[in-house]
Amino acid sequence: MFLITLLGVCLASDADFVNIEKGEPAPFAGKIITDEGLAKIIAKHEADQLQCDLDLEYAVQKKSSELDLKYYLLNSKYEAEKHMYEEMIAARDEQLKINRRKDFWRRFATYSGFFVGAATTVGIVYSLNQ
Repeated sequence: MFLITLLGVCLASDADFVNIEKGEPAPFAGKIITDEGLAKIIAKHEADQLQCDLDLEYAVQKKSSELDLKYYLLNSKYEAEKHMYEEMIAARDEQLKINRRKDFWRRFATYSGFFVGAATTVGIVYSLNQ
């Protein structure tokens, strides 16, 4: 509510400029500016605002591009490492399968050698005792 009344007071107040003709005395102390000078000031202000907007847009786009580049680099690194570890796990699993097959034949050879040796020993002892 207070803001609405303050706005009404601001709109009802007198302007800080007066249009005067050449040779007329100025109604207040201050600077007098020509219409062309005012137009230049307004044009410069608008150009500065536009340049500021363009600079801001450029800075945001540049930062966005830098962050996108970092993201894609990190994502590429992640995918490469993930692929590398998957390949390492597959190679390890394959090696474990090979070792399991070798382990079976080693155990078979060890146990069969023990049984053949034990049977040979029993056979020799039996034949000597006869």
